[in-house]
Amino acid sequence: MVYSLEHTISLVRAESKSEAFDIFAKNLIEDKNLNIFIKNFALGDGLLSSFYHDDQGDLSDENEYPEHLKQLNEQERDKYINACIESNVRQFWDDEPQFASEFLQAVETAKRKGISEASHFSDAFLMSTIKKVIQKGDWFETFDIVKIDLTDTDYQIIYGEGS
Repeated sequence: MVYSLEHTISLVRAESKSEAFDIFAKNLIEDKNLNIFIKNFALGDGLLSSFYHDDQGDLSDENEYPEHLKQLNEQERDKYINACIESNVRQFWDDEPQFASEFLQAVETAKRKGISEASHFSDAFLMSTIKKVIQKGDWFETFDIVKIDLTDTDYQIIYGEGS
């Protein structure tokens, strides 16, 4: 069983937690809200916004840039911010660099076309990204995968206060 309190409780037939998580994520690929979060490149609450930072703070609000950026001209600042975004994207998908490249390419394509969202991501990318977003705690307030074993009993508490 996979659950996220106040949002989703899902039962998944799987042999392992890993397989259950894969099945759960695969079934979220078409989730409208998750798709907006992942595919929307406008600054705000989307995934791209989470990459607008350096070790000194947020880089998304030009009125609130850290002091070291205020000293740069616009071209230098844009180059620095883009380098930070790329570094953060590559760190997010450090174990799957092909997905970092897919994301960065989609951002670049959207910029070039003057649109604010990705037109397409592969299912493998979406599944991996959904899992990462969930694991980071960015999507569900409470998330866990619990094995249900009713072989010796007819009742099992899945979640309770203090569990």
